[in-house]
Parts: sequence; structure tokens; C-alpha cells
Amino acid sequence: MGAFFISLLVCHELWPSVTLQIMSLSKLSFLKFLGPGLMYAGAAVGVSHLVQSTRAGANYGWELLFIVIFANVIKYPFFEIGTRYTIVTGKSLLDGYENLGRLPIWIFFIISTGTMCVIVSTVTLVTSGLFSIILGLSITPWILCSIILLFCFALLSIGKFSALDVLMKWIVIGLTIATILAVVFSFFADVVKLETPGKSFSISDAADVSFLIALMGWMPIPIEAAVWQSDWTLAKKEQNGGELPPMKWAMLDFNIGYWGTTILAVFFLALGANMMYNTGNEFSGNAATFAGELIHLYTSSLGSWSYPIILVAAFFTMFSTTLTCFDAYPRVVSNSSRRVFPRLATVSLEKLYWIWIIVVGVGSICILAFFLTSMKSLVDFATTVSFLNAPILALIHHLILFGKDIPKEHRPHPLMNLLSWFGIIFLFGFSIYFLQMRFFN
Repeated sequence: MGAFFISLLVCHELWPSVTLQIMSLSKLSFLKFLGPGLMYAGAAVGVSHLVQSTRAGANYGWELLFIVIFANVIKYPFFEIGTRYTIVTGKSLLDGYENLGRLPIWIFFIISTGTMCVIVSTVTLVTSGLFSIILGLSITPWILCSIILLFCFALLSIGKFSALDVLMKWIVIGLTIATILAVVFSFFADVVKLETPGKSFSISDAADVSFLIALMGWMPIPIEAAVWQSDWTLAKKEQNGGELPPMKWAMLDFNIGYWGTTILAVFFLALGANMMYNTGNEFSGNAATFAGELIHLYTSSLGSWSYPIILVAAFFTMFSTTLTCFDAYPRVVSNSSRRVFPRLATVSLEKLYWIWIIVVGVGSICILAFFLTSMKSLVDFATTVSFLNAPILALIHHLILFGKDIPKEHRPHPLMNLLSWFGIIFLFGFSIYFLQMRFFN
């Protein structure tokens, strides 16, 4: 209950701020700086939403609704630091890591390089399932994923950040509209439910706790994405002739992306709960089959006429996640690798970026070609690893947010300090509980 009241207080603090910002902005001025928040949304609305949130509703009905909201609220301070730090200092959040000492930057480098191929392979696999339906062909997953990653490579080579920026805006808006309509109609859909009670979540059940960890791991996205947000803000600065937006505009852009994806996560859970919970059906572990089942949820709610629209919207949503992650990891790892290995300071960031993008691409394809057994298993593994990394990164972000780099007048409300400590304690405590249940029971 204490967590619930903290969530309410935070929303009470944030909502008036967002509302006042919207009312006071010049439309043209704000649109000039709009982008990094929607890129964050493009990265977040992927596996955590289309796969995990929908599975949460399909498996447990509405029981995990509070968990979805709770995970987004307690992680908010650890993501907003990406925007706040860059606007205040004009630097990458990695400078904040480095200013804390050598250990934090090493931790970030190890976590990012250790998980980047797993995460990119996971989101690409889900994308490939939707792509195979569009093509109407049954293609070996790793080959199809290779094609997708090669196309991402070509797009980033030609358009770089500007192409990514423009693409995200339309993709996020399109899927949002489609999902809202599907959920509204799902409340009136004629879905046959079993007479027996549906599955209930139990905190003492190891399988249920494992799914909960996997659900929260990427809800809304891995915490290291705060560094992506920081670097995207700097990239947007270059687009705007070296001009950073005022804090209120930058935070509005971020809040639109962050709380928008939170609402979408709730909608995806609702879609799973209304259309699949207690029907006797379960999602397949095969990527292509899962994609077909996901599209069926939409078409059962909206009608068969919506099939091509939803299929294309879902594919481009997952493609945007793949493209964003494929761009983000090389971007931040090249930056952190120069800090970890001083000898690389003589190598340009652009050259390191393309070296790391090849490493990520080849590594991801190898995982899919040699180690893939099930889409659900790969998703749950990747999201669980992210959850176990989360408390460490959360503590580092707290120390930066309330440290010497950010003057007191630019720090968030004291309530955010309380929320941040609560989030850190929860993430550490629940990680320990999960590990104890997983390995010592």
C-alpha cells in the first residue's frame, strides 16, 4: 500500500507540471525539439509491450495491472536523469558515470557489452515473426533476422539519426491509435471463456515469480536506456545547430514518451486480458506463430478488415525497436569503451560506432543461429538479466541525479529522492528474493 501511495504522490507532482508545460509552449518551438522522447517510446514499445504485457494479461487477466504501473513509476527517476543531466551539463550521462569514478563506467561497459547481443537478437526475433507473416513465407529465423539487421545497417548508414528520428514519430503515433481502438472494441467482443476460474498469480510460486521478474525487467525498457536518451538528446542538439532545448521542453518531450508508453503497456495488458485470458489458449513460443496470435487479438476485436493495418503497424513498431536498439548500443558502447580504454581516445567515435555495430549484428545472428530454442525462453532470459542488472544501475543513476554534477536548483522535487530510494530498495530486495527462490529452494 505504501508503494501505491508513493505512486499517487509522484503522479500528482508530475501531471500538473506536464499540463502547464503543454499550455505554455509555442507549438513550432516545441516541435523543433521533439524527438528523443519519441525515440525512447519507439524503443520501449516493443518486447515489453507487445510480448510481455500482452502475455501478462493473457496469463493472469487483470491481476498484474498494478505491477505494470508500479514498475514504470518506481523506475521513473532512473530514466529521467538521462534528459535532466544532459540539459543541465550539456554532456552525456556517461560523463556522470565517469565523474563517480572508474568503477561505475566499468559496470556500465560490462553490462552493455554483456547484454547488447542478447537484447538485439531478442527484439529482432519478434520482428522476424511479423515479417514472415507479411512475406507469407516460412524462413529460418536467423536468416530472416539477418536480413532485417542488414536493412537496419543500411538505413543507419544512409539516414543516420535524422531518418531514425522521423521514422519514430509516425510509428509510435500509428500503433498507439490502433491499440487504443482494439482495446476499446475488445470490451464488447464476443469471447468464449472457460467455466473454470482462470489462473491466479502467486508470489510463492516460482514460475509466477519468474514471469513477474521477466515482465518488470523491460518494463518499460532496460535502465541503461537512460544513457541512450542522453545521447539522443545530444544528437538532436547537433541537428538543431548546437542548441539544447530549455529544461521544461526537454522534460515534456521525455514525459510524453515515458508516460505514453506506460499507458500503452496497460492497453496491451487489457488486450490480452479481454481477448485471451481463461479461454484455454496460450501464446506459442515460436516467433511467427506468436506474431499471428497477436494479430488475431486485434482482428478479433476490430474485425478482419483491420488485419493488414494491424500487421503493418505491429511490424513497424517492432522494427522501430530493433532499429533503435541496433543504433543505441553501438552508440553508447563506443562512447564508454573510449572511457574504459584510454588508448581508444585517438579513434573517432564514428569509427568505433561502426565497429561496434558490426559486433552487435554478428553476435546477435550467432545467438539466433546456434542457441535459439524458443522465442519465449529467449525473451524471458533477456528480460530477467535486465531486471537483475537494474538495481546496480539504479543506484548509480541516483548518485548522479542527487550528486555534485547537478546543482540543487536543477534537481527534481524531494519526493523524487524518496521514490528513487524506494525503487532501489525494492529492486535489490526483489532480486535477492528471486535468486533465493530460483537457486536455494
